[in-house]
Amino acid sequence: MKLLRLSVIMILTGMLVFSCTSKLPEAEYYNLATDAFNKQDFQKSIENFKHIVEYYPEGQRASEALFMLGYINANHTKDFKEAEKYYKLFIEKYPEDELTDDAEYELKHLGKDINELPIFQDIQSDSLMDDEPSK
Repeated sequence: MKLLRLSVIMILTGMLVFSCTSKLPEAEYYNLATDAFNKQDFQKSIENFKHIVEYYPEGQRASEALFMLGYINANHTKDFKEAEKYYKLFIEKYPEDELTDDAEYELKHLGKDINELPIFQDIQSDSLMDDEPSK
């Protein structure tokens, strides 16, 4: 009886350890991350994007996951130190990626208020020009 109980405990312990350490496919982490992002559960989104970067560093979604880690930290959780880390890593690892210009722009303007961004300053000055009375 003791042997049976010990065997059951060992099997259950093994199953628990295996389930905690097994990783999901990259696509599953990506779906979990984007679903969480769309539901504005940014911590869960970050967690799943981190899994992609950690478990699948050469995967199909690795570059996008790294960029999104910078983006979410910069624009949603306002953790600018983390955002800077991920944007710099992204630029270093993927200098030819289509999102590299975006990462560089984000880094350059990290932590600035939206009204401080050059694109919005141009719009505001155009708007002010339109408000001036004609002579």
